[in-house]
Formats: sequence, structure tokens, C-alpha cells
Amino acid sequence: MAELKDVMVYLLQNYPHKNEMSKARLTKMVYLSDWKSAIEHARQITNIEWYFDHYGPFVRDIENTASKDSAFKRTEGTNYFGDSREVIELMDSEYVPILTAAEKDILDIVIKSTSPKYWDGFIKLVYSTYPIRTQERYSYLNLVELAKDYAKEKASLAEECTAVACS
Repeated sequence: MAELKDVMVYLLQNYPHKNEMSKARLTKMVYLSDWKSAIEHARQITNIEWYFDHYGPFVRDIENTASKDSAFKRTEGTNYFGDSREVIELMDSEYVPILTAAEKDILDIVIKSTSPKYWDGFIKLVYSTYPIRTQERYSYLNLVELAKDYAKEKASLAEECTAVACS
């Protein structure tokens, strides 16, 4: 399992739109990375215990790490709609994150799939994930167990589709 700092640094170093990396976007990108890893490798990249809050997957871990570690800087600003937001910036550009090739591959997939999306498209992607679609708000999300359920559901749908000749 990777250290959260390493995941955050990698995402900040490699995400092409630095000015878009709000605390909320970074948090949800880490969530998407953990979810993708749970699906593909039956384990999360981080050790975060994800919580389904009113606005989707939420934890304070990213905010706390950014506050406590001098590698990061938190800046208050406003988004395109005039609402306040917090941007997390990387201050230590020389830091080399310690990640496996598989972890980097997952993070790269998340970066590639989210970077072209404006906030609305990005948040729709997050809300469309199986854990958010199927679980109750205000509950913890066991991503590894949910990935197993997701795999069973996909297999069942594939069998059903084959039986009725879906295209």
C-alpha cells in the first residue's frame, strides 16, 4: 500500500491542469484511484477508510496531509462560479513518490480519464461509481468488498445479456 503523500504528489505532479486541483477534486481522484485498484487488484492504493458523505466520497485525510506536510501548500480561492474553494499545490517539486508500477498505472488511468472533464462531468463520473450508486449516504465504503460485489454483478449482467442476445 502506498503512502497517501506519495499518491497526492504523483497526482499533483502529473495532472495537466494545476489550477484545477482543488481539495475536492484531489480527494475524489484519490477515491477513484482506490476504487480502480480495488477492482483490478483487490486492494486499495491507500489505506483510507472512505466515507459516503452528502457530497460523495469524503475523508479529511487529504486535507490533513496537505496541512501537515511542507511538500504541499493550501490556498483559498474561488471557482468559476464564484464559490470558495481550496487549491492544493505541490511545493516540493523534487520529491520522488515511492509507488509501484501498478500503482502508477492506476493513477495514470485516473489522470487520463478525469483531466479532460470539467467539474460537472468529473463529478458525474465519481457519482456513477458502483459504491456511490449502491450504498447508503453517511456510511463507510469497503471498496475491496464492493469491488467483489461489482464483479459479480457485471458477470451476472453479462450472462443475462448473452442469454437474450444483447449487443
